[in-house]
Amino acid sequence: MTMKTVSRAAAVILAFGLAGAVFAQAPPPAQAPPAGQAPAPGRGMGAPQGPRIVSPEILPDKKVTFRLLAPKAGTVVLNGNWDMGTNIPMTKDEAGVWSVTVGPLGEQLWGYSFNVDGVKVMDPGNGEYQRDGQRYDNLLMITGPASDAWTFKPDIPHGTVAAVWYPSTILKQPGRRMYVYTPPGYESSTAKYPVFYLLHGGGGDEDAWINMGRANIILDNLIAAGKAKPMIVVIPNGNATQIVSQGYAYGPTPPVRAVVAPAPPPVQAAQGRGAQPGAPAPGAAPAPGAPAPAPGAAPAPRPPQVYAGSYPNSLVAEIIPFIEKHYRVLPGKDNRAIAGLSMGGGHTVMATNNNPDVFGWIGVWSAGGQDTPEFAAALTKVKDAGVKHYWIGVGTTDFALKGSETLRQVAEKVGLPMSYHTAPGAHFWFIWRQFLSEFAPILFR
Repeated sequence: MTMKTVSRAAAVILAFGLAGAVFAQAPPPAQAPPAGQAPAPGRGMGAPQGPRIVSPEILPDKKVTFRLLAPKAGTVVLNGNWDMGTNIPMTKDEAGVWSVTVGPLGEQLWGYSFNVDGVKVMDPGNGEYQRDGQRYDNLLMITGPASDAWTFKPDIPHGTVAAVWYPSTILKQPGRRMYVYTPPGYESSTAKYPVFYLLHGGGGDEDAWINMGRANIILDNLIAAGKAKPMIVVIPNGNATQIVSQGYAYGPTPPVRAVVAPAPPPVQAAQGRGAQPGAPAPGAAPAPGAPAPAPGAAPAPRPPQVYAGSYPNSLVAEIIPFIEKHYRVLPGKDNRAIAGLSMGGGHTVMATNNNPDVFGWIGVWSAGGQDTPEFAAALTKVKDAGVKHYWIGVGTTDFALKGSETLRQVAEKVGLPMSYHTAPGAHFWFIWRQFLSEFAPILFR
């Protein structure tokens, strides 16, 4: 079995919420065979087993020791997504075990990997992985009060995450996959529930909010604590040409880099991030016959995004009716919420501006708006349709900060019932998990 296969298998386990805590603290090294001892007797097919390397080892002061057995390697470095976590040198002992201790690390869900002589390598001592498009990383959970919202708690009731297929005439696909979370007790009751449509960002897919966002764990914890109403959560695939996420051996599926989402959020579009159908990618040569831009000139403004035939169009016209036909759902916009991050935030703006009477609760995270009469008029229609709350969130060092502040200013100017939230951090899951844990409790009240 290759490491890629192992990574995919681990991702499947995460996607359906069957994993326990992302990483339970490993036993101290004294309980593991010393790195220099002879291999243990063979197991399974009789192949000899090397020494068991404990990695990662979470120490009582929340420092973490990482280890990798690579006796023939010339250099090994650790890469993690914490501050100053890039290219951390590791040292090798006489048994060929490379190690380094970092931290203390904050109470958070971290990603990391090794680089061995220029090649990215997963930690064989840790079976927990995350997948972001085509990128895999190991997961490390530092538990504590700050990470309590997304810490798995085995002793509370848990909801169900199902992979559901639905047809899309608008996107010309007979079957597309989405995830649907139903709250604890759904299967054994006859109750009807409100629905929250939760959208991922660029590069992600329907797996992202379960795998990296831990949405099912967050909802389980909030519902068990009485902080959120029981609700159905629908997580579609926002890549318009992609019928199913990568990493599940369905293949071939379109690589993320080849997927053109029909509506990049305004802030990303203004910065050349995300693709406009029919337009060259940022930095690409102009189309034949098109005039070349003057040296140093700013890129030409992108034309308005077309709603008809787009993924947000499909979301409202196809996914909502499908959910309301196949699940026990409370009707009406006051029982529908929508939120999205980055590209999904742009999809949220597009879906709600074009359908102001469909959603009662709206969350836009790490995405933006335009200070134009047309955009202000669209938000005015959302207000006049009776939206309950318009919740804007962005990281303090997020590249989407300026666009989010513009959205806030226009929303305030038109009188939307809204709130504006920031969290320390950049454009990453650290802030979006927090936003979900803060947004879900206000819904459907």
